[in-house]
Amino acid sequence: MSSKRLAATLAVMLFGAVSLAQAQSSSGSITGTAVAGDVVNIQGAVTGFHRELKIEKDGKYSVRAVPTGSYIVTVTHADGTQTESAIEVRVGSSARVK
Repeated sequence: MSSKRLAATLAVMLFGAVSLAQAQSSSGSITGTAVAGDVVNIQGAVTGFHRELKIEKDGKYSVRAVPTGSYIVTVTHADGTQTESAIEVRVGSSARVK
């Protein structure tokens, strides 16, 4: 392999590794359980991040690549009642909604 081609290959590999490290260093995940049919709404207080999930029969949910910060997780149950939880997402970790 020529030195130019080797240098280009190494540069691409290094760029990919740096991009992956940056993505991992600025996000975490949110996990929890709810009842099938519930709707989970995740809203970032500062980040503007928003996700809405309809819960399937197993009741488990997981949202990855969530920017770090404070979130309000609202679960709307089939009967219309709501449960709210405040959570903090930290770098590389999973915040579990109880």
